[in-house]
Amino acid sequence: MKKKLLLVFAFVGLMFGANTANAQVEEGSIIIDPYYGYPNFGKNLVSALLDPDATDVTSKGIGPAGLRFEYMLADNLGLGLDFIYNSSGVEGSYLGTDSLGMTQTYTDKFLMQRIRVMLRFNYHFVQTDALDAYVGAGAGYNHRIWSYESTDPQFDVPESISGALLPVAFRAAIGARYYFHPNIGLNAELGIGGPVISGGISVKI
Repeated sequence: MKKKLLLVFAFVGLMFGANTANAQVEEGSIIIDPYYGYPNFGKNLVSALLDPDATDVTSKGIGPAGLRFEYMLADNLGLGLDFIYNSSGVEGSYLGTDSLGMTQTYTDKFLMQRIRVMLRFNYHFVQTDALDAYVGAGAGYNHRIWSYESTDPQFDVPESISGALLPVAFRAAIGARYYFHPNIGLNAELGIGGPVISGGISVKI
């Protein structure tokens, strides 16, 4: 029985040591994470603005893509910034009537760009010589820019509108970094309030 208890304590000691002494990140470390995420929910939102009878419809989008900066306040607590950008665009043609009553083909283009900048805290619950896992939460600035173009001269709307119904952004996430080099690794994250899933490169300074 005593031998079993000794083995258990030895195992716990080894695990604790792996989480601290050989940790990849520590107090004072700076981590930079460029990343790309999925999905781009804005595509469906922008497509809904197009005429339902439109033809030759094409859509495009970027992101969500972002850049995270984190400074380790302690061995297991980090403070940082999370910058997220995504854009969604759609273009389509439809038949309309001009001022002379003639049928014409017109083209509409919609583009939505979204920028989020958040202050963020991460708690690192697993730290080994290669793996760094964390949970994080953040809040900050949310802004959208809507752009519109049409070949229909009778369609009089503003070409650009900026702002957001809710100008505040929130994010909660769980993620990990795997270092294949002392200062370079890969990152992956699951979350809400931004990309559902994302991945990229991690650089530790």
